[in-house]
Amino acid sequence: MSASDKKKLRKEAEAMALTEKQKKQMSEEKKLKAITVSFVAIMLVIALIAASVLGVRGYKNSGLIDRITTAAVTGSHELNSVMVNYYFIDQIKTSYTEIKNSFGDNASMYFGYMGINVNAPLNTQPVSEGSEKTWADYYLESALSKAKNDLALYDKASAEGFKLTEEDEKAIESNTQMLEYYAAMSGYSSVNKYLKATYGNGANLKSYNEYIRITTLAANYYNAHRDSLTYDDAAIREYEKDKYYEYSNFSYAVYTVKVSDYLTGGTENEDGSKTYSEEEKAAAQEKAKADMEKLKAIVGLEAFDAAISELEINKPTSSESTEGTADAPTEGTADASADDKQNTVVSQKKDIVKYTDLPENYREWMASADRKDGDVTAFNNETTTKDAEGNDKVVIESYDVVCLMERNDNKQPMSNVRHLLVKFEGGTTDAKGNKVYSDTEKAAAKAEAERLLQVWKDGAATEDSFIALVKEHSDDGSAETGGLFEDIHPDSNYVESFLNWSIDPDRQPGDTDVIVSEYGYHVMFYSSHDEVTYRDYMITEDLRTRDLEAWYNGIVEPVSVTTVNTKRLKLDFVLANLG
Repeated sequence: MSASDKKKLRKEAEAMALTEKQKKQMSEEKKLKAITVSFVAIMLVIALIAASVLGVRGYKNSGLIDRITTAAVTGSHELNSVMVNYYFIDQIKTSYTEIKNSFGDNASMYFGYMGINVNAPLNTQPVSEGSEKTWADYYLESALSKAKNDLALYDKASAEGFKLTEEDEKAIESNTQMLEYYAAMSGYSSVNKYLKATYGNGANLKSYNEYIRITTLAANYYNAHRDSLTYDDAAIREYEKDKYYEYSNFSYAVYTVKVSDYLTGGTENEDGSKTYSEEEKAAAQEKAKADMEKLKAIVGLEAFDAAISELEINKPTSSESTEGTADAPTEGTADASADDKQNTVVSQKKDIVKYTDLPENYREWMASADRKDGDVTAFNNETTTKDAEGNDKVVIESYDVVCLMERNDNKQPMSNVRHLLVKFEGGTTDAKGNKVYSDTEKAAAKAEAERLLQVWKDGAATEDSFIALVKEHSDDGSAETGGLFEDIHPDSNYVESFLNWSIDPDRQPGDTDVIVSEYGYHVMFYSSHDEVTYRDYMITEDLRTRDLEAWYNGIVEPVSVTTVNTKRLKLDFVLANLG
């Protein structure tokens, strides 16, 4: 092989080697590219998944899904989860507030009696043992019922052109300002965030104000119809015809003659208790009945109380002689020893009791047309047991001896009064947390009240001048209205001294006085007799209630409400979150 041939062969070999190297390099580059593309693709998928998860989470938290999810349907209204949550949470808040106001720091204990753990979600707690219905279900049913009723009234009002007043709109605007204040005080940067924290995703000021407008319009429409219901004297008299005494009040005194107080003898058992023979029981029965008959023959409260104190069983006895006294004395009966008999035994007084609040067995007797003040009668208190042969046996346990003190048919006009309050100043807190005032502090308040009354007397001494005095000096919240309280009647919820002064039948317009209550001293001014008697007021209220209920039921009962999707509702609400 020539040199040139060798040279040519070497170049071809080098060229072939280069080609293999390039091929290998190209193959490696392809592999690397494939790996890179795969890595990028995988990372892209991961990024897409992450973005998807964050997007779904953001979508859920945005409230959009809550606003488009229909939770319930009533009438022509589809209620989204947000609207139902407003009703649901507010029903819970209303219930919680009522119990909190009634029981204070013991509210949690009361909820415990109901079977509610305030620290656990409501949807995990059954309303009763073994029940599938939870407390969340209970409150949701109540919320949906209110929503149904509100919207039925809202539709009816809207159809009749009934609208919110300018004052209502201002109240809603004022409520918005209060929400802004609460949001700021609670550490939220906006009302929407505050509402979301309270009512859940989707809650915002726009939808909340829509909820407030619905509830306000429904309530105003209801109240407007109620106020439109008026009745003339003929309608009032016709309504009371068959229920005259249901609008009367009764004051009476009662003394209970207990057969057990007359038991004597007996056999003491190993455990210290006594058993009595049938003869001993019969003897006690006769003694009790004799005393009952003795009291029943009395007429008049004073004589009634005197007769009670003169009963042999109520006369002081020595501790060595207990024959004829009760083993376990109770109020209104004889005590067991002379040391305990410091006070004369008399009847128990019951003042201003409504007919419907009387014991049922008292009603017919007290409401009899010929019943007079001072009349006395007796009622048996019986139990039924079995005798030795298994037959029913009626046993008289005691007698209620009742003296009618007064029947008031409530024909007195209701009262309108004004007052100026001078509060006690200073005071100390006792061991029970109550505020107590010294005699000196009370005397200072009394002196100031009397001074202010004299200032009024020395001036024009008119109702207008009294109003001016109240506005300048009263410590009561009613000062802005001149201390006015209207339509006061025997069942009004005022402190006793204030109420008794106001409803005194001898009270006349222009009367003044200074009285004391737990709050301080009141300078009183009797403004006027109301145009309506308390009797007619009660009858009118019952007529109005009857007719309003019929009207209301006619609107709401034809409408139904059904749940659709409750997954977005705050059924896991925890009562403790309300504070």
